[in-house]
Amino acid sequence: MAGTSRIARLGMFVAAALVLYGVEAALPSLFPFLRLGLANIATLVVLLTMGFADAVIVTILRVTIASLIVGTFAGPGYALAMAGGLSAAAAMGVFSRLSPPLGVVGLSLIGAACHNLAQLGVVAGLYTGPAGAAVLLPMALVVSAAAGLATGIVAFFVLEKLPLPRQNGASRRPAL
Repeated sequence: MAGTSRIARLGMFVAAALVLYGVEAALPSLFPFLRLGLANIATLVVLLTMGFADAVIVTILRVTIASLIVGTFAGPGYALAMAGGLSAAAAMGVFSRLSPPLGVVGLSLIGAACHNLAQLGVVAGLYTGPAGAAVLLPMALVVSAAAGLATGIVAFFVLEKLPLPRQNGASRRPAL
């Protein structure tokens, strides 16, 4: 992809991820640490249309800019968000290369689970130790399953409508 076009698309996806982050932040939550991960829709779409490196770039920029906006940059919230976002992008990147490939929802489920596991790892390292984080593990995995399913379905429909070339074949329709 040409340099200027790629940068413009990355900017568009970072902006979309930030809007999704803002929408999610405005939604009520039972617990402050339980979120759907709507911004992960942008990461997943970038992964499947532009590639792994660009998905990582979008994740880093989204987490950094959002943390600067809300005032959590370089704090524990930033560490949690960055660990979760990068681990989700990495896991989805690895699993997107399987043959036959996983569908969009499968990748989203894996990304959501890895996001929560990485965040629990940070929580264990900074605050609670392994036993304290292990108490949160069952709830985190249930939440990640629901969030991964929801964001994966939305990402699937976005990919169907988005007029961007697909990685690994421009005419290939994304699998649910």
